[in-house]
Order: sequence, then C-alpha cells, then structure tokens
Amino acid sequence: MAKDMDKDELMENYEDDSLDFEGGGDLDFEDEEDGILIEDEDDVIPSVLLKGTPKPKTEDDWRARLLEASREGVPEYQMTDVYKEGDLIWHPVFGLGVVSHVITPKKMEVVYETSKKLMAMGMVPPSSQARET
Repeated sequence: MAKDMDKDELMENYEDDSLDFEGGGDLDFEDEEDGILIEDEDDVIPSVLLKGTPKPKTEDDWRARLLEASREGVPEYQMTDVYKEGDLIWHPVFGLGVVSHVITPKKMEVVYETSKKLMAMGMVPPSSQARET
C-alpha cells in the first residue's frame, strides 16, 4: 500500500517541468475566436453556420444552407444528444436536417428538405431514470 503524502510532497512530484505545453504560457481550456467557442475538431457536429456568413432568418434560408451541406460526417440523430443552432443531423426517416432553433434545453426545431419538425434533445431514456432512483 502506498504511503500517505502531505501536500508539499505531492506538489514536489508535479513541479518538475514534465508538463510543459507548446508555446509556453498558461493552459487554456477554451479557445475563442470572435466570441465563439471553438471545440476540438473531433467533437464538433458539422454545422451550416460558417464563420463570416449571416445566420439564416427564414425556414427557406435554412433549407438553402441544408441543400449545400454534405452528408459526410453527419451524426445520426439521438434524442439523448444535445444540439445547437446550425448543427446537421441525420434522421433515418426524415433524412438530412439542420437545427434551426433551440427552443428549450430539451426541444429543438429541425428543418429537413421537405418538412420542419419539433424534436427532443438532451433526454434521458426512461430505463436509465429508473436505475438512477
């Protein structure tokens, strides 16, 4: 069993320079560009909202952006996931869609090629809730 260390001993173990970061300076967990949080590329859901382009105002404007989008890399819709405006999703029945409006933390409006739907997001399946209680 490992011996207990006091705070000073523990800090000495981490005060070597083995945790240097490229470019020096402080570790920054959030990158911001023009006031928009930039996430790791692997974690980003493809979006139709590109830097420097205005946000669509009408359903037809959203649909026009959707028609320019590629299906490649678009995740399948999951009601447990959380989305933001501009995110592209793939629905097995409705096809490729774009989140046009987040209404509440659990409800969003999605524009598809031929329809617009209110959809759930950020929901915990009932079977998971039963196990937690």
